Parts: sequence; C-alpha cells; structure tokens
Amino acid sequence: MSSQNPPISASERFCAAYWQALRDVETLRLHQWEQSQLTLPQLRVLFQVRRCPGITTGHLARGMGITMSTTSGLVAKLVHAGLVIRGSSEEDRRQIPLELTEAGRRLAGELAEVTRPFLDSLVDELGPDLEQVVAALEALTIAAARVRNR
Repeated sequence: MSSQNPPISASERFCAAYWQALRDVETLRLHQWEQSQLTLPQLRVLFQVRRCPGITTGHLARGMGITMSTTSGLVAKLVHAGLVIRGSSEEDRRQIPLELTEAGRRLAGELAEVTRPFLDSLVDELGPDLEQVVAALEALTIAAARVRNR
C-alpha cells in the first residue's frame, strides 16, 4: 500500500496559495487596525470612499464585487459612526455621492499611516521577487475581470 498523496491540480495549488497569502497579509494588517472597531468590509468601504470621493453606492458595490444591499448596510453603519456622509445630486436623485467626514478622513489617514511600515517591510522582504509578484497580481486582476465579465 502506497502512502503517496494524489497529485494536486493547478487550481487547488492556486487556491491554497491565494488563501494563505491573503490570510497572512490581512492578519498582520488587521492586527494593526483592530483598534478602529470596524469590520474588514467596513474598512474596505472606508478606503474606497477615500480613494474615490463622490463614489455612489452602486459603483462601490460593483467595484467591491458585493451586493447592493450589503453595500448599503455597510455604508449605513459608517454613516451612523460619523465616518461617511451621503451627499445629494441635482442631476439624478438616485445617485447619492459618498464622502468621508473629517473623522473618516482622519481615521483612514491614521490607518494608512500604520499600514505603510508593514507594506514597506513586505516590499523589502520580497527583494528581487517584487516585480514578479506585482506582475502576477496584475495578471490575476486582469484574469478575474475577464471571468467576471463573461
């Protein structure tokens, strides 16, 4: 009787490596962010609104790959926490732009500042492999967009 394991498929290897990398990177970042008292999805919304002031809930949902109802709930919690405000649009009342409040800008800035040394350390640790990792991540993003748009 042989104790050899069956060969692992390429998609199984990809999945295992993807989730392990995500866990390792996010665990370290989340440890630094845990004092914000926000969930990871709320943090993602906060940073997306920071990157794209005036973004609508619909664009936010599409960009994050989550449902409109989930996005609306996340936005509502951030509004209630005083971190995001809903604006108004004269052209289309259904298109409500989102903006960070002063408290939201301050928190996002502080969290980004805490993350910077961690990211710099990761880049240093990758050394000469950095370009290959970035190219692979860019290829993954393009492939995911193609699959999503089929």
